[in-house]
Amino acid sequence: MDRFRRPGLQERFTQLAYLLKHTVTIVGRDADIIRPLVRMAIYAAVLVTVFFAMIWAYAVDSDGTGTLLLLLAVILFIYKFFYYNRQELAVSWLVAETAFGRDRSVTDAAAHVATLRGQARILALLDMGAAWIASRKNNNKSGLLTNLLLSAITEGWDLVNHFLLPAFAIDNVGFRDAMGKIRAARDNVPETLMGVFGIDILGRVVVTIFAPIYTLLALAGVALGTWLAGVFPQAFHAGQFGDMLPPEALEWLPISATSEFNWLPLLVAIFLGKVVAAVFERAVTTLKVIYFTLFYARTLHAGSLSEDIRGELERYLRLEGEDAESPDDGVTAPG
Repeated sequence: MDRFRRPGLQERFTQLAYLLKHTVTIVGRDADIIRPLVRMAIYAAVLVTVFFAMIWAYAVDSDGTGTLLLLLAVILFIYKFFYYNRQELAVSWLVAETAFGRDRSVTDAAAHVATLRGQARILALLDMGAAWIASRKNNNKSGLLTNLLLSAITEGWDLVNHFLLPAFAIDNVGFRDAMGKIRAARDNVPETLMGVFGIDILGRVVVTIFAPIYTLLALAGVALGTWLAGVFPQAFHAGQFGDMLPPEALEWLPISATSEFNWLPLLVAIFLGKVVAAVFERAVTTLKVIYFTLFYARTLHAGSLSEDIRGELERYLRLEGEDAESPDDGVTAPG
């Protein structure tokens, strides 16, 4: 993607605010679009809950519950790639059908996605590969150039992935033909949209938003675990700070070497933050699926778009407000 770029921090928040506000108009045309998001959010919350329940089980018992929960967490983690891609394909198809002026149900979407099992598996396997590459990118032992290369690969895949979804969902093509569709979309981008094609919409916005939230939750968990150490179960007792931290560190902290620490409040704080972040990440991903589906439909299926959506769609894709003048609100099929 020769026009790929990463927006700055302020631009990411502007994009998020804009899409949250204006995607409601798209979703309002067919409330069924939100159903796959709800399913993904529930799955994400369950996955996080099982993982933290496993930690709890290992801390409080030794009858094998923790091992069973660990196995379940691994299964859920692997299966999420397949489940999320099916739901994202459903979102993409429902959005496209809505933009084309057709009213479809979640049942219709499920039936359509059932015909895309092969494509969904391809996306899931590629997502798993991208997740592995991302984990390698975060490995501190990797060199700077290696990390830059891995970062470009993962970010580039994220962009390609969100164009593959509508190629599969709308045109029902295989992987090779889908890549051809993406090239055709690139070659047929209208002049008015040339500046936004290839933008990494909402890149890493979840990490950016929740990093300070995690920090505050961690501080609250540590504070509660210190001041109320004797209130929480002994199974989560970590000992005295004098045994865990060097003396010079204690000089800067409002605690003594004999202060006790219980890590249960910290575990609960991180759990709550992780659940909210996982659900929010699914919402952000759904926003991206909707945006790139509409971009794909506008580029390759402009002649099929419903008349009453064309003007607002052009502004939406340019990430512009309603007051912005559009040089060409009329939509014509690509030549």
